[in-house]
Amino acid sequence: MPPVKTTDDPTSRIAPIFRTSVEHQVAAALREMIVGGVLPEATPLVQRELAERLGVSQTPVRVALGELERDGLVEVGETGRAIVSRLTREDLEELYAARLGLEGLAARLGAAAVDDADLRVMRAVLARLVRLAARREVEPYLDGRWELHARCYRASGRPRLLAEVERLFRRGVRYNRLVLSDAGRFARSIASYHDFLAACESRDGEAAERVVASSMRWAVDAVAGLLPSERAQGVG
Repeated sequence: MPPVKTTDDPTSRIAPIFRTSVEHQVAAALREMIVGGVLPEATPLVQRELAERLGVSQTPVRVALGELERDGLVEVGETGRAIVSRLTREDLEELYAARLGLEGLAARLGAAAVDDADLRVMRAVLARLVRLAARREVEPYLDGRWELHARCYRASGRPRLLAEVERLFRRGVRYNRLVLSDAGRFARSIASYHDFLAACESRDGEAAERVVASSMRWAVDAVAGLLPSERAQGVG
């Protein structure tokens, strides 16, 4: 496989892939770059260039882009030209509606089943999130949020549910950056995590579900007005 090139192109920061299931690994690498903000919205995704930088043929790249299109992270036009999908009000609302149902269920089941070891980990993670929020360190904060949620959701004993919740959770990270662009919203985010932990400490699944639902509705309300409409962009 050819070495990864070092250029100013952000896609050059993707490491070569050597594992099996090449299509899956390509999709995972591209998903991480998109969600992580290395590939911003509307960035062109040229199969030949991506294949060269990932050290694979164009076939797994084409398959991976199809998977990411189904996930809503990639847009493919009539000419076959692929770009990183744009952030829109409609996508935000639809994504969070999907999260609301599945993540609410995971919170309700998980909070009722967490054990003392789970709670110790969650307290430690929350303490770290509080420090990161005080310093406005957005990226580490975004990474740590899943640790806290996952410890609860995993206790539900529903691996299929956990996998789908995580997929949607990580897809929402691009929107979470907008939510955390304001200091007041950062403080509100931390407050909701204190409420979530308190519900888990009480093993109150319904309370945990309410906290998750309230937090998601607040996030949508906070940034929906900042996003363009697909109709205005001529999307769809």
